[in-house]
Amino acid sequence: MTSIPTRILVANDQEWTGRSLESIFEAEGWEVLRAYTGLQAVDRSLEAHPDLIVLDFQLPDISGPDVCRRLRADPRVGWATPIVITTAGSNGRARQAEALEAGAWDFVAQPFDGPLLLARLGTFLRARMEFKSAQALAMVDEGTGLYNARGLSHRLQELASDASRRHQPLSCVVLSVVMPDLAEAAQAARDLDRTIGRAIRDAVRGSDAVGVVGPLEYAVLVPTMSQQAAGELVHRIERSVSALRPAGVPPLRLEAAAVDVGASPRLEEVLGRTPRPVPQADPAGSSG
Repeated sequence: MTSIPTRILVANDQEWTGRSLESIFEAEGWEVLRAYTGLQAVDRSLEAHPDLIVLDFQLPDISGPDVCRRLRADPRVGWATPIVITTAGSNGRARQAEALEAGAWDFVAQPFDGPLLLARLGTFLRARMEFKSAQALAMVDEGTGLYNARGLSHRLQELASDASRRHQPLSCVVLSVVMPDLAEAAQAARDLDRTIGRAIRDAVRGSDAVGVVGPLEYAVLVPTMSQQAAGELVHRIERSVSALRPAGVPPLRLEAAAVDVGASPRLEEVLGRTPRPVPQADPAGSSG
């Protein structure tokens, strides 16, 4: 059985430092990917799904902690991927606190102690492998990177509790893709599932929680958004889905409805309610 090599993303715009880390990791047989800016680190992390990410604190565009926060907020990376932030500058208490509060698992100052660094990362990678082996029980759908029903149910409890405290609305938009002869296009449907997931993710806000609730069925938990305002969200998703539709796939019809979550919700109850029609958004886009 061929093992898949450990994949490490190193984000550092200093060539000497990057090469130093690369040589340490490649000596362990790890595959090393490079990024030179914060935004490039975000993109490569979401595309390549590395097992561990090493970020420099001071990248040329956005800081390592900012990159870390963005990746922690995206379920394709979430909190299960080890992220380590390094620094060649000050390693004082305030900088360490900023890195750890952003979600880094560790904060390492240069110059690097190779054996000690490998011991730390080895522990993190073992934890990562444990997570991957139990991913079937996790809260993220592996194919789309969205929450699965279990994950969305957990997130619903959190968002509903926050909405209740703030006396703000929380809506749930349920979407079903209707595709002719779907039974005869199982593989196309699986590919389409990934595309639709990406399109929905691109259309919603960072605070919204997107999950898979069935084959080509998705739900979006939208804090602070009423059912009336959810109409514009549906139109944004429709435009995003249309833009990403793969070549050769027939035109898609998106069926959507929004329900008010209400108090003490359970995901099964929310999805099982007779959905109310989504109000038509203002053509001028003024439905906020």
